[in-house]
Amino acid sequence: MKKLFTLATCAMLASAAWADVITLDMNNPLNPSTIEYGDNGVWTQCYNDVDYTWLEFGNEKGTFMLSHLIDGEGASWGGYYWDGFTPAIGGDQTDYGQAGSSAGWTTMFGGCMAGGGCVINADGSVTADPAEPYFVAYYSSWAYEGPSNQVMFVDNDGNTTFEPVGVYICNHPWPYYGCEHGDGFGNSFAEGDYFELIAHGVAADGSEKTVSINLVEFTDGELIALNDWTFFDLSELGEVESVYFTMNSTDVGPYGMNTAAYFCMDKFQVKGEGGDVTPTELTGAPTFNGYTTDGIHAYFVEILPTEPSTIYYRVQYQEGEFTDWAVYDGVLSFTGDGKYRVEAYAVADGKLPSYDIAYEFVVSPATGLVELDANKTVAGVRYFNMAGQEMQEANGMTIVVTTYTDGTTSTAKVMK
Repeated sequence: MKKLFTLATCAMLASAAWADVITLDMNNPLNPSTIEYGDNGVWTQCYNDVDYTWLEFGNEKGTFMLSHLIDGEGASWGGYYWDGFTPAIGGDQTDYGQAGSSAGWTTMFGGCMAGGGCVINADGSVTADPAEPYFVAYYSSWAYEGPSNQVMFVDNDGNTTFEPVGVYICNHPWPYYGCEHGDGFGNSFAEGDYFELIAHGVAADGSEKTVSINLVEFTDGELIALNDWTFFDLSELGEVESVYFTMNSTDVGPYGMNTAAYFCMDKFQVKGEGGDVTPTELTGAPTFNGYTTDGIHAYFVEILPTEPSTIYYRVQYQEGEFTDWAVYDGVLSFTGDGKYRVEAYAVADGKLPSYDIAYEFVVSPATGLVELDANKTVAGVRYFNMAGQEMQEANGMTIVVTTYTDGTTSTAKVMK
């Protein structure tokens, strides 16, 4: 079984591309007025079912309200149960499960597979910071006072309807590891299985619209999980009085889902006044064109846009630290021996950043060029002049045709 982990920049659906957005900031709590965290990274008042059945966060534009122990006093069963949203910090990624048991998760539930709270950077990229808080959400299908994971927004004029824009989500460690190898309740996933988060928008007339996203899915022999902060577009829900979340899994039993009903959430966004929301279309992802020339110990990488856009890239050498993100402005040249990884994404005017792409290769004069991208290995290289005549080596303007062991070829025009 092969796992695919999403890259941090793969989740770069940045709120900076929206015209006028109000974002829930967990560093501005109203109720409670301050938030303290225990050694397990969880809000110390998580089980307080007297004072905090709703959590409130606000700014000069309005107040966000999130359900917490929505069933009211006594809903924590003496400090043994909670549902809804609870603040957490630290981004613990530890697997606390044991073979045939989930007991380790009952106190250590404050984790987040992204590794910390969501940070939206100035260039539109999204990263995680263990010093920033986030919400851990537990979905209960048994709540009787209303949806267990409900979000409302009231602006400073008292208006209770709003237009959701989106929210950042990622996997919680419990369902992530449970889907990978099972736990005391859930089974490990197999082909066709999925774990789904569903957002319900409730309009003033009581009607509902829904949008959904898979947190985990097993398809084509691969387990794919959202392990970085990923933008969940909620704009299709329209004007609503509340948004609530439910969950669904293909692993079910007599009492409902076997998969642990947790997810992590941050930066809930609603449309503000004074501007239209930019369409949610993504920028087209760029493409790579990599090539070398015979007799020259160097490897060249072009990053090509699929539409007019600014391209950002970074480089990793020998599995070390990545360089800082930089604006791409010309062909990249690599002259040192070793393994390289180049990552890139594009941002077009009026669009969200593209998904991240990656290209890996090895520069080695002894063994020739080994391309790691798509597991391709070079079988042979042929050289042709501009008249189509084959040559022994590159000379002047040369067409280089590379054949891979899987039978595919690539062509590049180079100058020696």
